[in-house]
Amino acid sequence: MNVLNAYSEFSSSHFDLNVDHYGAEACDSGYSFGPSVRHNYVLHFIISGCGRFTVDGKTVLLKTGDIFLLPKDKLTFYQADYDDPWTYLWVGFSGSHTESILRQTSLFNHFYCHSSIHSPILKQLLRLIDSNTQPLNTAGELQLISDFYQLLAYLITAFPNPNSSQQTEHYIRQVLKIIHSQYDKPLRVAKIAEKMNLNRSYLYKIFKEETGCSIKDYILQIRMEKSSKLLQNPELNISEISHSVGFSDPLAFSKAFKKYFQTSPSQYRKEHM
Repeated sequence: MNVLNAYSEFSSSHFDLNVDHYGAEACDSGYSFGPSVRHNYVLHFIISGCGRFTVDGKTVLLKTGDIFLLPKDKLTFYQADYDDPWTYLWVGFSGSHTESILRQTSLFNHFYCHSSIHSPILKQLLRLIDSNTQPLNTAGELQLISDFYQLLAYLITAFPNPNSSQQTEHYIRQVLKIIHSQYDKPLRVAKIAEKMNLNRSYLYKIFKEETGCSIKDYILQIRMEKSSKLLQNPELNISEISHSVGFSDPLAFSKAFKKYFQTSPSQYRKEHM
């Protein structure tokens, strides 16, 4: 008989994202489920043993540390190995945002991926299951949703989908947000890529394709546009303006400004006052 270590089920009260149920199960030899079609998504993390997972007519052998997803509205079947049956944790979820989030991961391509028991995904899933000690009030429910969002964030980080247009758009939005909020500070492309956990060359490529210019050129463009507006304020001197747009050296700012606008900051100020 299967050992069901934990099982909790919740009512669906959020339109965007719901945690429907979660649990942990130590399966008997050869225990199987399906073929069946789910009305929601169910993510499994194998913590020991192995088994077989079938989706879209294809069967794959999965083992300790691997992840598999029961997709919504697809016929699936999974079975524990006869000699080394698996034990897994799972979480079932639904909501209007679930598919768009999952499509940002490579997990959505084949519905399984190879991970490790040292993965932060597993640690976060364990934390999620441990949340059954919290009261089922508004605060507890929000904490549950928060923990699950963090789980999805780890999933996207560990298994990004390089072909996802939504993922690319997300990266571009993040770069633009960083530039527009921090143009007054020293900005380096390498640091931006590092912060986003992306390869610098890959980030350069997708940004250039989406915007038509490099990240470095875009930073300069924003700084020049901001400085041109600040120059229309007679109470600010050139040094103050240069520091306000990320230049520590007023001379370097003046050279960059003249190259960009074909006129000096002082002359620009005279012409636009």
